Amino acid sequence: QEDQNPENIYELTPFSIDEEDNVGYLARSSLAGTRLKAPLRDIAATISVITEEFLDDTGSTDLQELLVYTANTEVLGIGGNFANPNTSVVVGAVQDSQFRMPATNTRVRGLASADLTRDYNATSIAMDSYNTSRVVINRGANAILFGLGSPAGIINNQIHTPVFKDHGEVAFQVGSYDSHRGEIDFEKVLIEDKLSLRVMALNEERFYQQDPAFEHDK
Repeated sequence: QEDQNPENIYELTPFSIDEEDNVGYLARSSLAGTRLKAPLRDIAATISVITEEFLDDTGSTDLQELLVYTANTEVLGIGGNFANPNTSVVVGAVQDSQFRMPATNTRVRGLASADLTRDYNATSIAMDSYNTSRVVINRGANAILFGLGSPAGIINNQIHTPVFKDHGEVAFQVGSYDSHRGEIDFEKVLIEDKLSLRVMALNEERFYQQDPAFEHDK
Protein backbone atom coordinates (compact mmCIF):
# COMPACT_ATOMS: atom_id res chain seq x y z
CA GLN A 1 0.00 0.00 0.00
CA GLU A 2 1.40 3.38 -1.02
CA ASP A 3 1.84 6.09 1.56
CA GLN A 4 0.18 9.25 0.23
CA ASN A 5 1.35 11.41 3.11
CA PRO A 6 3.57 14.12 1.56
CA GLU A 7 5.37 14.57 4.89
CA ASN A 8 7.02 11.17 4.37
CA ILE A 9 8.57 12.11 1.00
CA TYR A 10 12.24 13.04 1.23
CA GLU A 11 14.08 14.85 -1.55
CA LEU A 12 17.85 14.26 -1.64
CA THR A 13 20.19 17.03 -2.71
CA PRO A 14 22.33 16.17 -5.78
CA PHE A 15 26.02 15.42 -5.34
CA SER A 16 27.39 18.34 -7.30
CA ILE A 17 30.28 20.76 -7.02
CA ASP A 18 30.19 24.34 -8.32
CA GLU A 19 32.12 27.59 -8.07
CA GLU A 20 30.31 28.60 -4.89
CA ASP A 21 32.27 25.91 -3.04
CA ASN A 22 35.51 27.78 -3.75
CA VAL A 23 37.10 30.68 -1.89
CA GLY A 24 39.77 32.08 -4.18
CA TYR A 25 42.42 29.39 -4.64
CA LEU A 26 40.87 27.29 -1.84
CA ALA A 27 38.40 24.54 -2.71
CA ARG A 28 36.53 23.23 0.31
CA SER A 29 34.87 20.10 -1.09
CA SER A 30 35.25 17.49 -3.82
CA LEU A 31 33.76 14.34 -5.30
CA ALA A 32 37.21 12.82 -5.76
CA GLY A 33 37.65 11.27 -2.32
CA THR A 34 34.54 9.12 -1.88
CA ARG A 35 32.45 9.67 -5.06
CA LEU A 36 30.16 11.72 -2.80
CA LYS A 37 30.45 15.42 -2.08
CA ALA A 38 32.70 15.65 0.96
CA PRO A 39 34.88 18.30 2.64
CA LEU A 40 38.49 17.94 1.55
CA ARG A 41 39.64 18.16 5.17
CA ASP A 42 37.79 14.88 5.87
CA ILE A 43 39.30 12.92 2.96
CA ALA A 44 42.30 10.70 3.72
CA ALA A 45 43.74 10.88 0.21
CA THR A 46 46.18 13.06 -1.70
CA ILE A 47 43.96 15.38 -3.72
CA SER A 48 44.76 18.74 -5.30
CA VAL A 49 41.93 20.98 -6.49
CA ILE A 50 42.78 23.80 -8.90
CA THR A 51 40.11 26.48 -8.98
CA GLU A 52 39.08 28.66 -11.89
CA GLU A 53 40.61 31.70 -10.20
CA PHE A 54 44.00 29.98 -10.05
CA LEU A 55 43.76 29.11 -13.75
CA ASP A 56 42.97 32.75 -14.57
CA ASP A 57 45.74 34.23 -12.41
CA THR A 58 48.46 31.93 -13.75
CA GLY A 59 47.23 32.13 -17.35
CA SER A 60 47.08 28.33 -17.50
CA THR A 61 44.88 27.22 -20.38
CA ASP A 62 45.88 23.55 -20.69
CA LEU A 63 47.74 20.80 -18.81
CA GLN A 64 51.09 21.79 -20.33
CA GLU A 65 50.79 25.13 -18.55
CA LEU A 66 49.03 23.93 -15.40
CA LEU A 67 51.00 20.87 -14.26
CA VAL A 68 54.23 22.84 -13.86
CA TYR A 69 52.52 24.60 -10.92
CA THR A 70 51.09 21.56 -9.12
CA ALA A 71 52.89 19.21 -6.75
CA ASN A 72 54.36 15.88 -7.87
CA THR A 73 53.25 16.28 -11.48
CA GLU A 74 55.13 16.49 -14.76
CA VAL A 75 54.00 17.10 -18.33
CA LEU A 76 55.45 16.77 -21.81
CA GLY A 77 55.40 19.52 -24.37
CA ILE A 78 57.06 22.78 -25.31
CA GLY A 79 56.14 24.36 -21.98
CA GLY A 80 56.39 21.15 -19.96
CA ASN A 81 58.91 20.09 -17.35
CA PHE A 82 60.08 16.65 -18.45
CA ALA A 83 61.01 14.83 -21.65
CA ASN A 84 60.33 11.21 -22.50
CA PRO A 85 61.60 10.71 -26.04
CA ASN A 86 61.01 7.44 -27.83
CA THR A 87 64.20 6.74 -29.78
CA SER A 88 62.44 4.20 -32.00
CA VAL A 89 60.56 6.94 -33.89
CA VAL A 90 61.57 10.28 -35.31
CA VAL A 91 61.38 13.34 -33.10
CA GLY A 92 58.64 14.95 -35.16
CA ALA A 93 56.33 12.00 -34.59
CA VAL A 94 56.91 12.19 -30.82
CA GLN A 95 56.03 15.88 -30.78
CA ASP A 96 52.95 15.28 -32.90
CA SER A 97 51.73 12.56 -30.51
CA GLN A 98 51.78 15.09 -27.66
CA PHE A 99 48.82 16.83 -29.28
CA ARG A 100 47.02 13.74 -30.60
CA MET A 101 47.24 11.66 -27.39
CA PRO A 102 47.08 14.00 -24.37
CA ALA A 103 46.47 11.08 -21.98
CA THR A 104 50.09 9.91 -22.44
CA ASN A 105 51.69 13.30 -21.82
CA THR A 106 51.59 13.41 -18.03
CA ARG A 107 53.54 11.77 -15.22
CA VAL A 108 52.27 11.81 -11.63
CA ARG A 109 54.14 10.66 -8.51
CA GLY A 110 57.09 9.86 -10.80
CA LEU A 111 55.31 6.65 -11.83
CA ALA A 112 53.28 6.85 -15.00
CA SER A 113 50.77 8.91 -16.92
CA ALA A 114 47.52 9.67 -15.10
CA ASP A 115 44.10 8.75 -16.46
CA LEU A 116 42.38 11.82 -17.92
CA THR A 117 38.68 12.22 -17.15
CA ARG A 118 35.96 14.76 -17.87
CA ASP A 119 33.43 14.85 -15.04
CA TYR A 120 34.98 11.51 -13.95
CA ASN A 121 34.35 9.80 -17.30
CA ALA A 122 37.42 8.65 -19.22
CA THR A 123 38.25 10.98 -22.09
CA SER A 124 40.83 11.56 -24.81
CA ILE A 125 39.86 15.24 -25.10
CA ALA A 126 42.58 17.57 -23.88
CA MET A 127 41.65 19.90 -21.00
CA ASP A 128 41.22 23.58 -21.84
CA SER A 129 40.34 26.35 -19.41
CA TYR A 130 37.65 27.98 -21.59
CA ASN A 131 35.04 25.47 -20.39
CA THR A 132 36.65 24.35 -17.12
CA SER A 133 35.41 25.21 -13.64
CA ARG A 134 38.07 23.23 -11.75
CA VAL A 135 40.75 20.58 -12.21
CA VAL A 136 41.11 17.81 -9.63
CA ILE A 137 44.31 15.75 -9.35
CA ASN A 138 43.67 12.54 -7.42
CA ARG A 139 46.99 10.81 -6.83
CA GLY A 140 47.47 7.13 -6.23
CA ALA A 141 45.25 4.11 -5.77
CA ASN A 142 42.24 6.11 -4.58
CA ALA A 143 41.53 6.78 -8.26
CA ILE A 144 40.22 3.21 -8.55
CA LEU A 145 36.98 4.54 -7.03
CA PHE A 146 36.06 5.76 -10.50
CA GLY A 147 36.79 2.50 -12.30
CA LEU A 148 40.14 3.70 -13.61
CA GLY A 149 43.35 1.89 -12.88
CA SER A 150 46.45 4.03 -13.41
CA PRO A 151 48.79 3.74 -10.41
CA ALA A 152 49.58 7.42 -10.89
CA GLY A 153 45.97 8.51 -10.35
CA ILE A 154 43.52 10.60 -12.36
CA ILE A 155 43.34 14.20 -13.54
CA ASN A 156 39.71 15.25 -13.77
CA ASN A 157 38.44 18.23 -15.74
CA GLN A 158 35.13 19.53 -14.40
CA ILE A 159 33.37 21.47 -17.12
CA HIS A 160 31.09 24.48 -16.70
CA THR A 161 27.37 23.86 -16.33
CA PRO A 162 24.46 26.32 -16.45
CA VAL A 163 24.08 28.42 -13.29
CA PHE A 164 20.56 29.64 -14.21
CA LYS A 165 21.59 33.26 -14.46
CA ASP A 166 21.75 35.46 -17.56
CA HIS A 167 25.37 36.42 -18.14
CA GLY A 168 27.97 36.83 -20.83
CA GLU A 169 31.74 37.13 -21.00
CA VAL A 170 34.24 37.71 -23.79
CA ALA A 171 38.00 37.27 -23.34
CA PHE A 172 40.85 37.94 -25.74
CA GLN A 173 44.56 37.31 -25.25
CA VAL A 174 47.62 38.04 -27.38
CA GLY A 175 51.06 36.51 -27.07
CA SER A 176 54.48 36.19 -28.62
CA TYR A 177 54.94 35.51 -32.35
CA ASP A 178 51.42 36.81 -33.17
CA SER A 179 49.70 34.19 -31.01
CA HIS A 180 46.11 35.03 -30.08
CA ARG A 181 43.20 33.46 -28.22
CA GLY A 182 39.51 34.36 -28.10
CA GLU A 183 36.82 32.96 -25.77
CA ILE A 184 33.10 33.55 -25.26
CA ASP A 185 30.82 32.33 -22.47
CA PHE A 186 27.13 33.14 -22.78
CA GLU A 187 24.11 31.90 -20.84
CA LYS A 188 20.39 32.61 -21.28
CA VAL A 189 17.71 31.35 -18.89
CA LEU A 190 14.79 30.00 -20.92
CA ILE A 191 12.60 28.70 -18.08
CA GLU A 192 13.41 29.93 -14.59
CA ASP A 193 15.04 27.24 -12.42
CA LYS A 194 14.26 24.57 -15.05
CA LEU A 195 15.93 25.24 -18.40
CA SER A 196 18.95 27.32 -19.27
CA LEU A 197 21.20 27.43 -22.33
CA ARG A 198 24.94 28.00 -21.90
CA VAL A 199 27.30 28.27 -24.86
CA MET A 200 31.10 28.40 -24.65
CA ALA A 201 33.44 28.73 -27.60
CA LEU A 202 37.17 29.01 -28.21
CA ASN A 203 39.47 29.92 -31.06
CA GLU A 204 43.21 29.90 -30.40
CA GLU A 205 46.18 30.12 -32.73
CA ARG A 206 49.55 29.73 -31.03
CA PHE A 207 52.86 30.19 -32.81
CA TYR A 208 56.42 29.56 -31.67
CA GLN A 209 59.92 30.77 -32.38
CA GLN A 210 60.55 27.79 -34.63
CA ASP A 211 58.75 27.89 -37.98
CA PRO A 212 56.48 26.28 -39.00
CA ALA A 213 55.49 25.07 -35.50
CA PHE A 214 51.97 26.09 -34.49
CA GLU A 215 48.91 24.97 -32.52
CA HIS A 216 45.31 25.69 -33.51
CA ASP A 217 42.48 24.92 -31.09
CA LYS A 218 38.89 25.53 -32.07
